[in-house]
Amino acid sequence: MMRPDTFTITTFWLDWLFLPLTLAMAWLTVRWAVADSRQASNLEAGSEASTPAWSFSIPLFVVAAGWMIVGLGMLIREDYWEMRVIFSVFVLWTLGCIMGAGLLLLRFLRGDSGFGTAGILNFIGLVLMSVLIAFPALIDHSSPASVIQFAQLWFLVLAICVGLLMAGIFLGFPYRFPRFPIGLGAMFFVGLGLAEITFSKAAFPWLIRIWKLHLGLEYIDAFPVSAGWQIVGLVKVLVGIGIVAMFIIVSRPSRKVP
Repeated sequence: MMRPDTFTITTFWLDWLFLPLTLAMAWLTVRWAVADSRQASNLEAGSEASTPAWSFSIPLFVVAAGWMIVGLGMLIREDYWEMRVIFSVFVLWTLGCIMGAGLLLLRFLRGDSGFGTAGILNFIGLVLMSVLIAFPALIDHSSPASVIQFAQLWFLVLAICVGLLMAGIFLGFPYRFPRFPIGLGAMFFVGLGLAEITFSKAAFPWLIRIWKLHLGLEYIDAFPVSAGWQIVGLVKVLVGIGIVAMFIIVSRPSRKVP
């Protein structure tokens, strides 16, 4: 993929459709980050805290920066620049999930977490999401058939990951940083589903291109076009909408951590 001499803004409707969504997610994520810092201060008031309260806001501040960058990056017409911007965002999102899991692990190792089953489920979910974001960089991308098989496994594990995180929230996990991977999971299902509906081909190869920057559009063109992908894409969009609906439901009750 050659570096272009131009830098222009796209007019493609799908890219513009996600701009307000990503900016809204950045704004919401910043609010969650501030709330997590306050929650940590409240929970550890009067006790000797092993982890500074402000540290619980760092994962979400990192994630919020990623949301803003990806929304603007998708408006770049040149594929070369767009892929490089989104690559940096994926690195930030992976880092945010790792930092969130690290905070939980640190509390577990010190024996002062008090999060119970909710904390364990969220820790597993955060680790899984970290792996899922980077997984497309690790697979054998030489065969379209093998890529599609990996994609099926990837979406299955993604659904399990989101389920674990929502279960942790349902059980009363007090912090908000595990909510990001749930939103990211919904975005993957809806975004890739819409892409499959639009182009009638597998959308997972786009995730591979984000990590493997040397691949050009001819790599995407190598995947077969079929009307069946539109049905698959519709199912993914519905799953993504279902994730959002379930997230709203499980987030409403106020429960204590077991």
